[in-house]
Amino acid sequence: MSASDPSFPRLVQAVLDGTATPEQHAQLADLLRANPDLRSAYVHQMRLDALLHFKGGVVTTPTVPGRDPIRRFRPSTLPPRVALAAAVVVLLTFVTLWWSRRGVDVEIVRAAGIVAKDWPAGSTVRLTHLSLPQGRVEFRLPSGIWLQVVAPAELQFVNAMHVRVSLGQVTADVGDRGKGFVVDTAQTKIVDLGTRFGVAVPNASHTDVVVFQGEVEVFDRNSPHASDAPLTRLVEGEAVRVDARRQMSRIMNVTSGPRDAAWSTHGGASGAVITSVHDNLRDPTELYYYRILAGGLHEDAPAFVAKRHEWNGLDAAGIPAELLGADLVQTVPSDRDNTALEIVVTVARPAVIYVLADSRTEAPTWLVQNFSNTGALIGLENAPLLASGKPVGRGPGEGNMAPFAVWKRALPNGGSVRLGPPGVATGEIRPWMYGIAAQAL
Repeated sequence: MSASDPSFPRLVQAVLDGTATPEQHAQLADLLRANPDLRSAYVHQMRLDALLHFKGGVVTTPTVPGRDPIRRFRPSTLPPRVALAAAVVVLLTFVTLWWSRRGVDVEIVRAAGIVAKDWPAGSTVRLTHLSLPQGRVEFRLPSGIWLQVVAPAELQFVNAMHVRVSLGQVTADVGDRGKGFVVDTAQTKIVDLGTRFGVAVPNASHTDVVVFQGEVEVFDRNSPHASDAPLTRLVEGEAVRVDARRQMSRIMNVTSGPRDAAWSTHGGASGAVITSVHDNLRDPTELYYYRILAGGLHEDAPAFVAKRHEWNGLDAAGIPAELLGADLVQTVPSDRDNTALEIVVTVARPAVIYVLADSRTEAPTWLVQNFSNTGALIGLENAPLLASGKPVGRGPGEGNMAPFAVWKRALPNGGSVRLGPPGVATGEIRPWMYGIAAQAL
């Protein structure tokens, strides 16, 4: 399709008003992937910065007293390419104004807290704004996108493909139909490329963006041009904090429950024993985070961020009993080669810190001096690449397993412990990055 194909504005309007079929969603996604001009027009409309201004929660457009800005627009006086782009923007602006007054019909998946009684699962609610002082709610947009909102939260639904967050935590699972979904805040605008990601706005000072799967583009909220490059592109296992000056910084750790039920960039979520993990990394281009899974060490637990590798029992006996239910830190697999690595783990109360180290190579000096070897072993499954089509092994002893020794150190008063780099290669064996776990005493 060309940039002048009239199906583009019709497809966008169908998506905005929630009537688009799966086939129309797919057609629009194909157009956006194939045509940079249409992507620019689409992002321009979603941003609404040039032609829409939100004042006190009311949608307005720049106007001249007594005149209608849409009727005054004359695209025929412009070059054909510019006229087409301008006409598309005007059409999308009109559609957005109409939609903003109508609201978005959302399907309630689950609700807890203050809205649970009025919003039973399976019900449909029309929303233009969501003010949630307490609890959480999960719902599905007409575009098929799943959202979870955690209080306290304030959201505005621009349309079925665009949500504005002024306060609170939002997790989005977009899938293929929702590519191009936009979340914006006071500091930034996140354009989804088909993924699962989270946005947290604890106050007016900053926005946290965390990618759990796939990738997103992060733009300057006040960028005036649709063609401007993003501030960064984040992939699975990466996270950034964008401050009021649009400056980005790495988020060191993300804490969640074992099944992603809740997450936090400030530690202490889900009753975790481990409150923080940080390292001595100085490269500003490295944006990966450590994932702290509260109570997350069990069979088939993910070992690393952005990898399919898993922790399992080496045989049918399963994972050593003292490790089951421990907090688990997903470390970064590429750190297996970082000979200058230092990681500091902090616990909130008396606890035992475990290091799961590749037993096929000699243990590093720092580990021998500061930890004791329990004699127990746990298995790391070297999972096949996703592109191979081969499944990951399930349960103890399944898959291509490497033995890891279990080392431990007690911190009877809580506090912090410093860890060093992994062991060095022994012969042809290149050790994997170690794992970290903790159990309360």
